[in-house]
Amino acid sequence: MAGAKKSTWVGGTVFLGLVIVAAAWFLAISPTMSAAAEVRDQAQQTREQNDLLEMKVAKLKADFEKLPEYKAQLAVLQQQVPTSAMLSDYLRQLDQIAIAHEVTITTITPATPQAVVVAAAPVAVAPAPAESAPAEGASSTETPPAEGTEAVAPPSGGAPAGFTAIPFALTVVGTYDNTNAFLYDLQHATARLFLVTGFTGTAQGDSEASGGKPETHVGDQELAISGLTYVLPDALGVPAPVDPNATPPALPGAVPGKNPLVPVDGH
Repeated sequence: MAGAKKSTWVGGTVFLGLVIVAAAWFLAISPTMSAAAEVRDQAQQTREQNDLLEMKVAKLKADFEKLPEYKAQLAVLQQQVPTSAMLSDYLRQLDQIAIAHEVTITTITPATPQAVVVAAAPVAVAPAPAESAPAEGASSTETPPAEGTEAVAPPSGGAPAGFTAIPFALTVVGTYDNTNAFLYDLQHATARLFLVTGFTGTAQGDSEASGGKPETHVGDQELAISGLTYVLPDALGVPAPVDPNATPPALPGAVPGKNPLVPVDGH
């Protein structure tokens, strides 16, 4: 009988121990381990973010060290495409080229600037496969595309904001070689870009000077040139445009119970 009681107490003690262990696992150990796992995951994510930040900082540091080089490149580019029209300076450069090649600029006309639009490149579309003929008596409203038809693909990127072109038309008179040399230097002798869009040469004969046109001889040429120069404003140095039709901000109202004519202390 004593042995049975003893085994009962032992079994109860074991059962109670198992209950305590299970309760400790579910109430303390398991949540703590889950929290520790979450902390480890967060720490790993933080380390990865820190690594990315260190890479970005290193990249920014390298770019900052090259800042003088980037500024020099920007200065060269802004000579090719200035931030303002600067027509007076450019016309003086053209006059110097004309003097250097002993030609006379008889007309020069800059036109109204126009926005630069980037055209989309055409993409060839393969002809549709041949279809079986419709059954007798059936009608078809579909029209197959013609062979060689081209579709326009959407542009990959537009022109920068404010990018404009200034059309130019000018005429020079001189010898054949000198007018051609002027045309060459117009595109290569100045830092500013000039895109020739067309030119027409007209042979000259013996003629006296008149109406701003110099004396010409057989073999001389009158060269009419059309082209474009470009302007791209500096987005970082140009203040935001002010809308003249914008409503001005409302003035602050009077404070209730306060006399606006009473001077403020200290003033």
